[in-house]
Amino acid sequence: MREQSFEKELKQSLHQVPDMINRNHFENTLLLARKESYRKQSRERISFVCFLAMQIKFIGWKIWSVQGIFLSVITSMFFRFYDYMKEPKYVGKLLFCLSVLVFMTALPFIYRSVRYQMQEIEATSRFSSIKLLMAKLIVIGIGDLSMLSGIFIIALIKTSLETDRIILYLCFPFLLVCGGCLFMLGHLAPKLFFIGSMGLCSFCVLASVIVPIHYAYLFQQSFSAKWIIVCALLVGFCIQQFHYIIYHSPYMEMQII
Repeated sequence: MREQSFEKELKQSLHQVPDMINRNHFENTLLLARKESYRKQSRERISFVCFLAMQIKFIGWKIWSVQGIFLSVITSMFFRFYDYMKEPKYVGKLLFCLSVLVFMTALPFIYRSVRYQMQEIEATSRFSSIKLLMAKLIVIGIGDLSMLSGIFIIALIKTSLETDRIILYLCFPFLLVCGGCLFMLGHLAPKLFFIGSMGLCSFCVLASVIVPIHYAYLFQQSFSAKWIIVCALLVGFCIQQFHYIIYHSPYMEMQII
């Protein structure tokens, strides 16, 4: 058969409507379509609270376990080495570093889906990548607050620092790196976010360690009204960045780039 005649017959076959329709197959197809439509309409939708509970079951215990181990190590170090650094100014530096390290424990879990190349699957799941991220951040936030509370209680019992200074040394650095990392999470690709966040946290830790006490203005302060305003502004910035990630950021598109 020539190529032209074959092409002509193929076009005719593709455009030809079958004369005979199998009535049984047609009725079965309609029946299955109605069943699927009814099942989809009657299916109970999962609320975000239930989805969050599922995430706690699958990944939350892993995150909290790592954070619990980190808190146990901190507690052990406090009680073992505190006699070598009783001066409040050195304790302030230690609390500053620990506050940043608490936030750094969250970064590998946020970057986990990129590391294992799960972004495409998450993007096509029933709950969007944004809601998955929200659930993950809520779980991490609960763990971080628990860790900061634990460090606060340990410092309050073991050190001679005033309560307001402990709050300042824990809240300010945590909110600072949290705001910076949330900004990068909403504006940068995942790999750049991880590198930038690790760089920011490392810089804050090194700066607090390297800067001499006499020039470290922060470690001579109490939680006064001006610091309350600064921390309140940082809280507002974190909330604004979180809102931007949820409603305006091209987060899902950046995950699959």
